Amino acid sequence: MKKITGIISICVAVLLFAPSGTGQLQTDSLKVLLKASKKGKKLEILHQLTRLSLSTDPKKAIDYGKEAARVARSVKKPEEEALALQNIAKAYFFLGDYANAQKQYFASLKIYQELGDKQGIANTLNNLGVLCRSKGDYSKALDYYNKSLELKKILEDKQGIANTLNNIGEIHKFRGEYPEAIRNYRESYTLKKELGDKKWMANTLNNLGEIFSIWGDYQEALKYYLEASTLWSNLNNLQGMAGAYHNIAGIYESLNNYSQAEKYYLEALRIQEKLGDKSHLAATLRELGNVFIVQGKYEAADTNFSRSLLIEQELNNVPGVAATLENMGELYFKQNLLDSALRFFDKTLSLYRQTEDMRGMASCYSRIGETYWKKGEEKKAEGNYFKSLVIARDLNILRLIQNDYLGLARIYQQQKDYKKALDYFFKYLEIKDTLMNVQIHQQIAELETKYQTRQKEKELLLKDEQLRRKDLEIEKQNLQRNVILAGLVFVLLIAVLIFRNYRQKKKANEILRRQKEEIELKNKEITDSIRYARYIQRAFMPHEKYVHEIFRDIFIFFRPKDIVSGDFYWIGKSGRYAYVAAVDATGHGVPGAFLSLLGYNLLNMILKENPEIKPNEIMDELNKGFSERMFKEYQKRALRDSMDLALCRINMEKGILNYSGAYNPLWIARNEEMIVIKGDKFPIGSYLENPKTQYADHEVMLEENDVIYLFSDGYADQFGGPNGKKFKYTRMKELLLKISKEDLKKQKDILEQTMEEWMGVQEQVDDMLIIGFKVTRS
Repeated sequence: MKKITGIISICVAVLLFAPSGTGQLQTDSLKVLLKASKKGKKLEILHQLTRLSLSTDPKKAIDYGKEAARVARSVKKPEEEALALQNIAKAYFFLGDYANAQKQYFASLKIYQELGDKQGIANTLNNLGVLCRSKGDYSKALDYYNKSLELKKILEDKQGIANTLNNIGEIHKFRGEYPEAIRNYRESYTLKKELGDKKWMANTLNNLGEIFSIWGDYQEALKYYLEASTLWSNLNNLQGMAGAYHNIAGIYESLNNYSQAEKYYLEALRIQEKLGDKSHLAATLRELGNVFIVQGKYEAADTNFSRSLLIEQELNNVPGVAATLENMGELYFKQNLLDSALRFFDKTLSLYRQTEDMRGMASCYSRIGETYWKKGEEKKAEGNYFKSLVIARDLNILRLIQNDYLGLARIYQQQKDYKKALDYFFKYLEIKDTLMNVQIHQQIAELETKYQTRQKEKELLLKDEQLRRKDLEIEKQNLQRNVILAGLVFVLLIAVLIFRNYRQKKKANEILRRQKEEIELKNKEITDSIRYARYIQRAFMPHEKYVHEIFRDIFIFFRPKDIVSGDFYWIGKSGRYAYVAAVDATGHGVPGAFLSLLGYNLLNMILKENPEIKPNEIMDELNKGFSERMFKEYQKRALRDSMDLALCRINMEKGILNYSGAYNPLWIARNEEMIVIKGDKFPIGSYLENPKTQYADHEVMLEENDVIYLFSDGYADQFGGPNGKKFKYTRMKELLLKISKEDLKKQKDILEQTMEEWMGVQEQVDDMLIIGFKVTRS
């Protein structure tokens, strides 16, 4: 009997270390050995069968894993049970069943924690990070990865450190934090190179290539992709090769070489379908659909997008669903079905906000801008282009910046504002030169040739090993050579055309440059001022830390309509009194922002000169000061430019609140009802017309758990809902009363979500401001 057991042990050892190309032979042989083995050896075989089945038959892998866990429990080997649970979780992950995958990982983690197995804990935390990343929960994924990294550094696990650094880099990439992503990727690559781990080296090279592609540095991106492709090919790793083909196709798509892009996407698709790799298959279907759109093959594009969406929804992959919906919006845009396109873009934008995908938000705003421009709604188009531009500049996404500049140039040309149009058109040309110059095309062609040459050399080596197929190999080599030559001729023709267009454009640019220099001298100061207006306005409003030093429980829902806002909030402290105001200056955008600056400075000055002053006295002084500064020579306009506000003073020791208002009321949620105190019916700015009018003072003794609300009219006046009507104060009051017992942070989240759903595809009509707070006596 001992002799038989020894033979089985030798067989298992041979099978465990057999070459990867003998996978099916290993599986069949292990099944035979499984029947003849006892529990100790049975566990070893079951683990190996589970691993071998993960990519080929995940459902079978789950069966093997469950059997391994059962055997481990019967022989009281918890570390083996934890390993089996890990393998089961991976199988569920491959099937897209994230809920069951998470359940198995948690069960495994509990065992490792009970055993004090730091390596097991670190590996499980890393796997949970991968799971959260696939679900689009990037914050939680980063938290798991960082915890895993700390443990792996304690264990001096270089392999684990490198893997986790790569995963952390991936999260930073998804969040648009590209320099941080590159730093993590390069640290990971250095460790992998030391370890000789070619598989992970290739994976990291792909990730680096993707970031340089986003930045528009296609030469650098293609260099990384081709290097990764060579490593995957040497490893005979089909999944890796498919990923490399997908990325190379993306470079050609960015360079408008759609025939090459289609060729590489189809090659990636063929491998992914063969492997049953659903998550990557969905992404390739999506990108291939984009190529079909450009080629005018709308029916084929729609088929690809529909397949991609079904897979992403099945996998519950929120980022993938968002990307596919955006592409479907683009398909409708190209077919001039603009309202349908907007619906898809708005759904996409909501998902990008949910996953904090800044790059996706920038892309979506740009597409919405272009759609509104095509509809002839220039103001909406302009606003969305600027939203995209702010994010794209922060992330250095050249392709998006270029598109936004061109969109703005077209809008200003349509409005006959030729100075602005010319300015943005030149910015567009500068970016276009960066992305599409002849040198880059030539260098990319050289890299492609080197890559194809390496592939041909590999085929020649194979030919020497397979002499009996000599004629077939020669024919294949000739075919490949002809394809390469045809491709090179095509690239050369494109390069010649681009160079000719470049020379023509250079002549035109010289004429335009001289005109532009004159315009820039006159407009630079104004342009710079407007560009920084938003940062100036945000700088003068109270910082979050200062606000929470005064009020422990407070939220501020602040959503400007444009880049800068006419609404603002003011919070101050003087002795035992705290002051808070919600202010709505006439209009929004730049004019409203200038009025808000004046109002904010006047409030600070009044409080500084009159410590512990009552709210109604502040209002009287503000009315006088604002009117005199704004309308010394324009008394007839005294009611056109004004401010509405609600202002409170709170005695933090006694819990006494004094309120005064211009139109805007004060609401207090108390014991299931909303107390409403109305403001006076004349605005700040009416002093010169009615100098004798004074604001009333209202005093309230606050009770425990009172929630005080101040606001502007923007939230109530927003159009939306199924009939496109205003939200109205009645609905707003019901909502605040309903949520008043919730935590204040949660109240803000509910307000944001409610307004997002109410607006739907409607444009925001005004600035929105709601302040909610509780008073804790000191």
